[in-house]
Amino acid sequence: MNITQRSYSTTITFDFEQDALTYTRADAYGSHSFQLPYGSIGMDPRMTSERNGTLFSGAILLSAWGLAQAAYTMIRGDLLGAIFLLPGGLCFLLHAALKTNITSLSSDEGEIAIMHDGNFDRIISEIRERRKKQLLDWYGNIDFANDPEEEIQKFEWLHSQRLITSDQLQRIVNTIRNADTGDQDRFEDPAPPHQ
Repeated sequence: MNITQRSYSTTITFDFEQDALTYTRADAYGSHSFQLPYGSIGMDPRMTSERNGTLFSGAILLSAWGLAQAAYTMIRGDLLGAIFLLPGGLCFLLHAALKTNITSLSSDEGEIAIMHDGNFDRIISEIRERRKKQLLDWYGNIDFANDPEEEIQKFEWLHSQRLITSDQLQRIVNTIRNADTGDQDRFEDPAPPHQ
């Protein structure tokens, strides 16, 4: 599945593959792309806003040109020369008014920016579900060969990430503490975790 977001000169593409997300961002400053497993994406969002850098640059240039033109015409006695200041001021106003709200998620490869548009909820939901599945695949089985306290800490971490419920954590902890090391190789919970 592929989802693309666009705002002004920025294009962000999310390519959801089986085990990894390919994230690509292209803007006025260049582009970068990386691929990462879903389990390495942090779900502690950081909110930011981005503004159009081209408008800001244009506002500076138009303001400098407008000042020069206004000064030249006003020195010659034409008070209407102040009208040359309007384009730069208008660009500054547009720059201040037009912004894109972004939620950033951390990852091992770098920040993942998600624009607040019609696809925002869909992207967040897809990342959350795929991350949950992958982390449970990686860490959701009891390894009775490991130290019991380390195994309990692993499942407490899964609980802190809201990947397993409190009831499931308690059952797992009881299973680990009451198990003989030869009893079983894998913990199977018949009820899937609820978020």
